[in-house]
Amino acid sequence: MKHILSLLILTLSFASAQGSGFVKVENGQFTLHGKPYKYVGANMWQATIMASEGRGGNRAQLLRELDNLKRLGIDNLRILVGAEGPEGLDSHIKPVLQTAPGVYNDTLLRGLDFLLAEMEKREMRGVFYLTNSWEWSGGYSAYLEWACYG
Repeated sequence: MKHILSLLILTLSFASAQGSGFVKVENGQFTLHGKPYKYVGANMWQATIMASEGRGGNRAQLLRELDNLKRLGIDNLRILVGAEGPEGLDSHIKPVLQTAPGVYNDTLLRGLDFLLAEMEKREMRGVFYLTNSWEWSGGYSAYLEWACYG
């Protein structure tokens, strides 16, 4: 959790320092650089894993897919930062970002850095989610298990 909180704090600090590069909500409308922000989006939950230099990573394929998405006019991606829960469960994606409370796969975090840099080169934006309710990604159930409410 420490790394994720640090990531969020750094992201928010960067956003406030560089505010013009981030999508905002003004008067109930998305804006970018003070103008209405309209986008075409796609779910690319696996992008952080693909960006990794470790298991599951394939940067060449990621770059091709980002280029193809941009060519199609898709400029906003929904991306899973990483899955939670123990490694080796048949129902989970692999690799997992957080295998136990406070135990992180730094290779995936470096992959996220690579992904962000490549998206910036293509002027793409992203919605990054930290967890969800799906078993395949660990989700809320992993946190409930860790808190002895499984």
